[in-house]
Amino acid sequence: MKKLSIFVKLIFVVLLFGILLNLSVILVFNLSFDVKPRRYFEAFIKKNETYIVNDIGVPPDTLKARAICNDLGIKMKFEGMNGYVWFSDADLPSFPDILQHAPGVKEKYDSHRPFVFRYQGRTFSAIPHPEGVFIIEPINIESMLKPERGIILILIFISLIITALYFILRWMFRPMKSLSLAVKQVGEGNYDIDLPVERKDELGELAASINDMSKKIGYAVKSKEQLLIDVSHELRTPLTRIKLGLEVGSSKEKINEDVIEMERMISGLLENYRTGSFLGDLKPVKTDIGELLLETIEGFLDSDRIKYKKPDSQINTSSDPEKLEMVFRNVLDNALKYSNANVEVNIKEQFNVIWITFKDSGTGIGDEDLKYIFEPFYRADPSRSKKTGGFGLGLSICKKIMDAHKGEINIESKVNEGTLVTLKLPVKL
Repeated sequence: MKKLSIFVKLIFVVLLFGILLNLSVILVFNLSFDVKPRRYFEAFIKKNETYIVNDIGVPPDTLKARAICNDLGIKMKFEGMNGYVWFSDADLPSFPDILQHAPGVKEKYDSHRPFVFRYQGRTFSAIPHPEGVFIIEPINIESMLKPERGIILILIFISLIITALYFILRWMFRPMKSLSLAVKQVGEGNYDIDLPVERKDELGELAASINDMSKKIGYAVKSKEQLLIDVSHELRTPLTRIKLGLEVGSSKEKINEDVIEMERMISGLLENYRTGSFLGDLKPVKTDIGELLLETIEGFLDSDRIKYKKPDSQINTSSDPEKLEMVFRNVLDNALKYSNANVEVNIKEQFNVIWITFKDSGTGIGDEDLKYIFEPFYRADPSRSKKTGGFGLGLSICKKIMDAHKGEINIESKVNEGTLVTLKLPVKL
């Protein structure tokens, strides 16, 4: 399922509630009118035509005219050519005054058609007739509006919208509380975090990342703790032997073996931390990878178990040969230690990429261990026996070297079937 960004969701929510807010304001104004303005004016015009032309007559039947005024809530005045004047309200202006002071009224009046005009801030309609003119002031629209009702309705609608928006945003950001608590627990040293990943947006990705981060940190911390215990134990063993040897007068060679073993353990630890700055410390030169691989293989005592055929032509790349030799040596050392059979090594160049594979048929690595195989201090074999040795630093160092060369190291493995290690190196660094 394609994820929908949380920012896109927020945009949709804001747009939706903006539309709802505008619609609510329109609805409020509509509900605030006792009479719908459009319906009122349609009825007003129709009744004007019907009553004034057909029923009221000229001069007007005052009883019918007053009934119309009461029915429609309007004010009406008739001014005849013979000086006859009738009005329903003395507040209505005189038509001669209107002609004199209201702009554009004379031109409209000369057309002999009903028209609407503004005078002294008020709206009127005029219906010319050969015997006079009707002046009508419709009901004041503003009087239809109930401001108190409008304010109350606006407050109610806005409150409902804001409340709905609050609960929707709270639902959208509900995982934030769990994420914050999980981060706090990790900070306090609790790495056993399992956040539910139910969302398909950034918060879902963040929950998955926190789960993965907590597991990796937990493994790293446990591995370092185990390393400290193992190193302490293994340093104590040769120290005890050295102390005992000095007391009983053991040979210098035996004591030296124990000292060399201690140096090897300490060097491995220091090497892991030094590789953190490999990218800046690389000394790339033109290197024949096929020849470098052959030289590395020949340095092993049981090199006869390594099946490798040097390419007929050179496979050159710009690299740091000393660092790459360390990678080859680590990978081959693991393959030989965990397998009694032969190790197959192949190399080829394709599309400006050098591919090197190391295949053994040894004990293999389980899927659970394979995920953390490049973590410092992590070992699939926790026994740390003298046969396999090591402190879980070799592959971590290899990955740092390959990353520094802008390359890759990939491992495929099955328990009791063997392991395939693939190195990818660009021709140019």
